[in-house]
Amino acid sequence: MNGGSEKETGGMAREIWVPLRCRDLQPEALKQIGLLLERIPELPVSVQRVIQMASDPDSDSKEIAEIVSVDPVLVSHILMMVNSSYYGLSRKIDNLRLAIVLLGFNEVRNIALRCGLAKIMDRFGGSTPDTRRLWEHSYLVSLCAEFLAGEDDSQRGGVVLTLGMLHDIGKFALYTIGMMMQQKGIRPNRSGDIPRDAELLQKEEHLFGANHALIGGMLAERWNLSARIRTTLECHHHPSFFGVTEIPSEYLEDVAVVCIADLMVNRAARPDSPVKAPHQIFYDVIGLDPELDLTIPQSVMEKFELFRGMVG
Repeated sequence: MNGGSEKETGGMAREIWVPLRCRDLQPEALKQIGLLLERIPELPVSVQRVIQMASDPDSDSKEIAEIVSVDPVLVSHILMMVNSSYYGLSRKIDNLRLAIVLLGFNEVRNIALRCGLAKIMDRFGGSTPDTRRLWEHSYLVSLCAEFLAGEDDSQRGGVVLTLGMLHDIGKFALYTIGMMMQQKGIRPNRSGDIPRDAELLQKEEHLFGANHALIGGMLAERWNLSARIRTTLECHHHPSFFGVTEIPSEYLEDVAVVCIADLMVNRAARPDSPVKAPHQIFYDVIGLDPELDLTIPQSVMEKFELFRGMVG
């Protein structure tokens, strides 16, 4: 089954490709994908708790410090970040609770996410050029999403940071599934022809029977992440193919922000990027002019370069 659909044009039907959604998959396909995703480890409990608590405005630094303190890798990354030149502090910080206060809950949550995902990646071959590019792309999308969300609501900014960081986790899952298939001598499906200029999602469906956005949503559900995260991961490419009625209204702004942030990063990396832009109405949803220059701000790039140095 593919994501194609027919549309009448001047009395003739032509094939218009659209990506698969969960509701488009047959039960057997859903079951098979679910079995493959069971091979991918859970997010560490400490990471899940930090994500939840950093999203709660009633949490305090002491509670988060108690959770973080049991994970030495997470502690080291928080201290490394707060003592970096980016923050320009006059003295070194070795007090974890103070470091959390100085960084802010949003940054601590992102560090926790990076550490948790890195542990999972290490189980499947560690860092490779492909996974490093995925890290860098995801983090830059998260920073651009935070920028697009604005500075008026720091809690919302923290949520879109998380959404941006996780938006392409389905790509990692497909990469992992591909490695499992290779180890078992199973070849991806290559039957039939696929256009050279096909969308990435279309190529993924051709090879694996599902695309990374759909897989990301299913993985988020397996990790027991919120409906907000699950929906945004599955739908983050939908603004380029569907109308607003195809996306749950309560998550419309999140999906639009992540989709446009993803476009910004792809075009920055490759000005002639074939990534399809979202329909104009999705710019309206977040109050953006479609003709606006979506160049990544210098302040965002400075923070991104700090991240590259840390993960290097």
